[in-house]
Amino acid sequence: MLILEDRLFIGQGLHKAAYIYPGQPDKVVKVPFDPHDGELRHELAYRRSRRLRKLDSELLARYYGTAETDRGRGYVFERVINADGSPCETMAARLQRLEQQAGELQMQEALHSLRRETGEWLKDFAEQMARERILTNDTDCQDNWVWQISEGKGRWRVIDNIGSPVAIPLVYYWDFMTRKHISRWRRRLQESLAVQYPCLLGGSDR
Repeated sequence: MLILEDRLFIGQGLHKAAYIYPGQPDKVVKVPFDPHDGELRHELAYRRSRRLRKLDSELLARYYGTAETDRGRGYVFERVINADGSPCETMAARLQRLEQQAGELQMQEALHSLRRETGEWLKDFAEQMARERILTNDTDCQDNWVWQISEGKGRWRVIDNIGSPVAIPLVYYWDFMTRKHISRWRRRLQESLAVQYPCLLGGSDR
């Protein structure tokens, strides 16, 4: 049994608490508050479908299975951190920082450049989600997506909230349904971010 000491605690969301895996700092143990948590069931079912279809992903944090802990059954995932061991920046934190920067810019040329750069990496992220056929219903960028720095380069990683709470998950297995789902998600994401970060992604210049 794993002993999850308080010093290993790194955070929690609405459904799970996260701890560094004892002796393996490149892994994280997530312990759900409710052992029958629906969000977790959806994620594990989705990951099983991807294994059956032999779908690989550079975006998704890896899943290693379960572990019994002194706090209940835990689920072991890759701990997505930067190459220097520092925490990754969430998409929300990154966009908030750039939104503030955009609001302070006085030169239209600089504002155009910042908006264009941000739009391009968001487009690349959404396109990679589509290429790797990663499903999510969530458009909240607070905790699900992070920017990982490795060997001097950055890349997006998905660390939580994948799959879909559907009774019969045909969307997991039929590519045309997957593409439609991701297309709708991408449109909702763009609309949501434009409202949250109007200076950066609102679509109109001052």
